Amino acid sequence: MANKVLITDAFSPVGRAIYSVFQNSAYAVLAPPAGSLQWDNTDAIEQYLLDHHVDIIINTAGWFETPDRDQQQTLVSAAESLAQVARSLDCIVLHLSSYRVFGGENKSTYDETDKPHPISPAGRAFLKAERAFEDNQRYICLRVSWVLDILGESVFVRLLRALTTEGPVLEVTHQRRGAPLSSQEVGRVLLAMTHQVFCGAENWGVFHLASGDPCSSAEFAEVVADILEKEHQLKREWQVEALSEEALEAQGEPDSAALTVRRCRDNFGYQVRSWRQGLTGLVRAWLVQQRLLPEKAMPRHHVSESR
Repeated sequence: MANKVLITDAFSPVGRAIYSVFQNSAYAVLAPPAGSLQWDNTDAIEQYLLDHHVDIIINTAGWFETPDRDQQQTLVSAAESLAQVARSLDCIVLHLSSYRVFGGENKSTYDETDKPHPISPAGRAFLKAERAFEDNQRYICLRVSWVLDILGESVFVRLLRALTTEGPVLEVTHQRRGAPLSSQEVGRVLLAMTHQVFCGAENWGVFHLASGDPCSSAEFAEVVADILEKEHQLKREWQVEALSEEALEAQGEPDSAALTVRRCRDNFGYQVRSWRQGLTGLVRAWLVQQRLLPEKAMPRHHVSESR
């Protein structure tokens, strides 16, 4: 009988990407319909896990790149309930978190051993969700850097939308740094971790996931703009601007979203990739999705992933 994997939210952008990766695996993947489980109801969650004989929980509930107040509440309540039930049933949990737990220190990159110090409500919610699992014996917390996703609303989509529509000069800055990766890469890494855990790996605790070449938001925008220009879709000028301290603080963003991946590399053998790999295909898939390029411009599998 196939091992059973529960994805708590397979309908959010990152959840859909993770689900699409697991769907092609040897595991039986469970994805309860949105709203079918109340994440503050531990009895209902426990009964679901028992009824479906769940082996591993991949917790994406409430996870959004910039979660609003309701999403932050779901993030925390789901983590607290799942942590309690998982301890009771000795169920393995892979919990998705974010670089937003950092931000109060002047660092260019963050290691797994660095102490979190969030500077925004979203960051505090991510940290509170992480801490719900601290007493669990068998859990993995995977913090990710900037996630590139073309489904739903994201910073990446907003950048693409801004550069492909006419308007005032777009201002970008070198004062924000990250190490972007695609949502599909997040799914592939979670699948690889799941494989190894089922094979007996005892690698628990906090892990970081990011690309191997950190960049500023201005450097990233420059590469995206270059791709759009080659596709004749760049409609707006952009320029690098230094933001004031007040403007930076108002964004509630850490100065750096660049994470080291030491533990992923050493414990799971993860081969760090560049964020430039596959970026052209991701941008073109979004252009096809927006009908700015004909569908025949993309290989069939890219088009289907973008829907």
